[in-house]
Amino acid sequence: MKNPIILTSRDEIHRHVHGLWRSAPISASHAEGGFIHDIVEQFASLPRLFCDSTEDRLERAHFCSWWGVTMNRTYDNPAIEDLYRLHEMFHAAFMPYFPGIGFDAFHRKMEDNELKASVCSEIRVYFELPHLREIAFPYPIYADRFLSDASMQTLWHKNKPVAIETLQEARRDVMFSKPEHEMDLTERWIRRFALQNRQWSTCWYDRYGEIEQHMFEFQIRALQGDRSGAIQYHAAWIEAQAGQDGEDHIPYRQEAALFANIYWSNRRRYEAEFATATKAG
Repeated sequence: MKNPIILTSRDEIHRHVHGLWRSAPISASHAEGGFIHDIVEQFASLPRLFCDSTEDRLERAHFCSWWGVTMNRTYDNPAIEDLYRLHEMFHAAFMPYFPGIGFDAFHRKMEDNELKASVCSEIRVYFELPHLREIAFPYPIYADRFLSDASMQTLWHKNKPVAIETLQEARRDVMFSKPEHEMDLTERWIRRFALQNRQWSTCWYDRYGEIEQHMFEFQIRALQGDRSGAIQYHAAWIEAQAGQDGEDHIPYRQEAALFANIYWSNRRRYEAEFATATKAG
């Protein structure tokens, strides 16, 4: 990690994040107090730290949002870049911390957080901001099956809280319950990435507890009113972890390296299978 930006107040966070958006629908929703503003407002409940990566292969899947760092990433398509940022901010904004949590409960907590962040940035966002869909992906995506479902549209317009829960349970079913022989390619990869999450958790088996303890203390200190002291304490902790890596300045480099091979192996398989499916279609 490099180029850290420390943001203490809610207003600082809103200004910084609004300056990062590159797509018109998301930027407008933030500026006009809409759906995106509400997510950023929750994100801004704690002071925040942004940074750039130093070694993308190791840091792309390091999930630094869990331990209080938002990593910048660029994409050619502005909408996709914004969706990445939304996904990571949702992770951080709604992440609970529980000192002393057992490993299986920790894994379930992280699965639930990933489920909700994915539904937000991969499905719900298109219900909230319909004009975003046409500028995001030029090919069919998982969300389209819900966007084109008249019953789901009715539920969304008449009972949004239950619609959101329904979308989450639909994705949970694919992740854990739906028979694989009934799945299409997109659903199979949702299942495989869910299995990958267990591998990620296992990479952190020996050290997840110290993250949970530190982040809980940081959270409570900030919420009790000492936002400046909390973020300075947190930034010093991150720097101490990064300082242990004399090569790339990556906090928790060992865990990053353990998971990177799994992540990139799955990514190569995913891209190859979708490329083949696209040509066949």
